[in-house]
Amino acid sequence: MTTLTIQVKDNDTEFLLEVLKRINAKVIQTSKKQLLLDGITQGIREAKEIKAGKIAPLSLKDI
Repeated sequence: MTTLTIQVKDNDTEFLLEVLKRINAKVIQTSKKQLLLDGITQGIREAKEIKAGKIAPLSLKDI
């Protein structure tokens, strides 16, 4: 097995990830931008669950 590290322009990332999925490649490291977007997505999901009463709201102790 070969491990490659590559850099691509942000607007080419989705295309490259689609190609990698088609050949069953494994993405080991995601970009800092993607990690930030994933964190925001998770935060929004948790906020919706709190609003819907599915999970308890956060307290100061949680922070």
